[in-house]
Amino acid sequence: MGVARAGGPRGGARVRRVRAAIAAATGRGAGALRGRRDVTPRFHDRLAAGISIALLLALAAGTYFLAQTSLRDEGPAAARLLTHDPDYFVEDLVFTRINNHGAPVFRVSANRMVHYPDDESSDFEQPVMMSLDPEKPRVTVRADRGSTSADGAETVLTGNVVLVRDADAGEPRMTIRTESATVYSETEIARTDLPVRIERGDSVLTGVGMEFNNAARSLRVDSRVQLTWQPPPPTR
Repeated sequence: MGVARAGGPRGGARVRRVRAAIAAATGRGAGALRGRRDVTPRFHDRLAAGISIALLLALAAGTYFLAQTSLRDEGPAAARLLTHDPDYFVEDLVFTRINNHGAPVFRVSANRMVHYPDDESSDFEQPVMMSLDPEKPRVTVRADRGSTSADGAETVLTGNVVLVRDADAGEPRMTIRTESATVYSETEIARTDLPVRIERGDSVLTGVGMEFNNAARSLRVDSRVQLTWQPPPPTR
């Protein structure tokens, strides 16, 4: 009886089959390992993309929230700008306007001035307006209150309005009293629709409605005119 050796043909076939099985198993293990290595980068890419999208959505939502909050905050502020509320005041105001040669021609003073930003107007307490043209008699206007436009060209005076034109050569002092008048500083005109009392020297004139033009040195009373005339004393 023969004895088969391990190194014989049958043993070699068995060894080859074992080696093939090991190689196949090793190959499958390597493939599976490579598959796991391939899956890991793809998972990381998807995770990074998902995080990026989430961050972009959060940023967009945050930007929208801030924009809406800003609009809500600015809305009341913008509305406040349209209301007639003061933004600053000046006490013991003195304002002087000069001509092209640097000489003063007009002055406004007041105990207090309050400015309003919605229409750029100003209110005055105890305003005094004075013309300073040396070639004309000085004219001074006083009142309890005043309100001027943005450009300062028109001023509405109310309460105990008194206009005084100083005496000039051949012209006596003149005083005009009324309760309200509008003064146009650039044209040197004062107007009122209310009753007026005009004292010129010793003469007194009353009426309703008036226009005084200092530049043209003219005075007009519109209606209900009454005059008490006192002739000037005779010259010697």
